Amino acid sequence: MATSRASIRYAKSLFTLAEKQGGLEEMEVDVRTVQAAIAGSDELELMLKSPVIKPDVKERILKLIFAENVGELSMSFLSILVRKGRESLLPSIMDEALGLIRNMRNVKTAEVRTAVPMNDAIRERVTAALRKMHEGEVELEERVDASLIGGFQLLMDNRMLDASIKREIELLRRRINDHDYEPEF
Repeated sequence: MATSRASIRYAKSLFTLAEKQGGLEEMEVDVRTVQAAIAGSDELELMLKSPVIKPDVKERILKLIFAENVGELSMSFLSILVRKGRESLLPSIMDEALGLIRNMRNVKTAEVRTAVPMNDAIRERVTAALRKMHEGEVELEERVDASLIGGFQLLMDNRMLDASIKREIELLRRRINDHDYEPEF
């Protein structure tokens, strides 16, 4: 999903304000809290996107959910979003805000897709190899995709390393189909 320019601007505003107030760590925790709440509740996500629910009702709902769980800066930010009619952008704003924090701390995100869940030893080897490549910290996101059959796919910095059995089978199929030979019957 493409991120809107408005989401980027709001995320930068939140980041800059938190940085000026010396509350980046608190803001990061708040952003992760909001993200988890939205990801864990389809109803909350639908409420944020609904044009039928009035802004004052949305603001009260957000206060009920987050007032005890996030800081004053983040709560004020959520209220401003609702008043400006931008609450539907909240998930992408939170993603962008985390991206700004990661960028500041030189932390990259990498996604590893495997056919079966990775064990701790493999996870540590992958993370160590990625740290050497990036020369910084790496946050590893794991996805299980049984269609890979075996092996893995690694996505980082808009690049993909595909070492899956599925890919090898596809390459073999192409070689067989593209080969000019006459089968003997």
